[in-house]
Amino acid sequence: MSFVIKLEDKKMTSLKELGENMYLYPDASEKLLTSNKFLRFLKEEDKDKFDKLIKLNHEVREHQEFIFLAQYIFSPIMSIRHHGYKFSSFKELGQQILDFGPDIDVYLKDFLKYKLLTKYMVHMGFDKTDSKIYNKVIELEKLFEENENKAYFLLGFILAECAIITYGNKKYSNVNDFFKDMVLEYNIASYSSLIDTNQYVISWLTIMGHEEEIHKYQSLVSLVNSLEENYECRTKVSKMVK
Repeated sequence: MSFVIKLEDKKMTSLKELGENMYLYPDASEKLLTSNKFLRFLKEEDKDKFDKLIKLNHEVREHQEFIFLAQYIFSPIMSIRHHGYKFSSFKELGQQILDFGPDIDVYLKDFLKYKLLTKYMVHMGFDKTDSKIYNKVIELEKLFEENENKAYFLLGFILAECAIITYGNKKYSNVNDFFKDMVLEYNIASYSSLIDTNQYVISWLTIMGHEEEIHKYQSLVSLVNSLEENYECRTKVSKMVK
């Protein structure tokens, strides 16, 4: 039986092709997969996939998780794909996280938030063949419940197998060099709040095994924040006196 499935401007002629392209059209894919017309077609075309999709729809409530898992129903053996991203390896995924640092991409965060990466690994059998990475990701999923951003950047460093941080358009592989630059001129005052919030630097220091530097850095941030607060208070008092 020949048929055409359409996602926005993309036309496909097989369920496998549908699965391969869903990550490019997440909203249109959800609309299609939950439509009565498509479900009736799927039931006639492939009852097994229909049953799996219905089961998934009943078990998963989050849009991002549903589309991610559903695509592998239609194309079971496939690379990591999610919301416009396609990665051929775990290393590529980790590097993408780091390339955005210190900024955070909410869709890459989904890999821990909805446990998409471990579900993918189990689906593909990587929980057995790459058990070391799998167990580390499991640990990061638990950490994510306490500190989302730290777990996110740790995932990047671990998957990318990278110990280099990029900050202010400069790459650092040495902790001492980083701190020397951070305490110069405006650096610590300008960026301390941002870094402390998103945990980019804290995660890097953790990967580097420098727990003492983490405490030193956090103390430095606290000192700067305290100085800024005192300055603002003095400014307000000065204005009131005038």
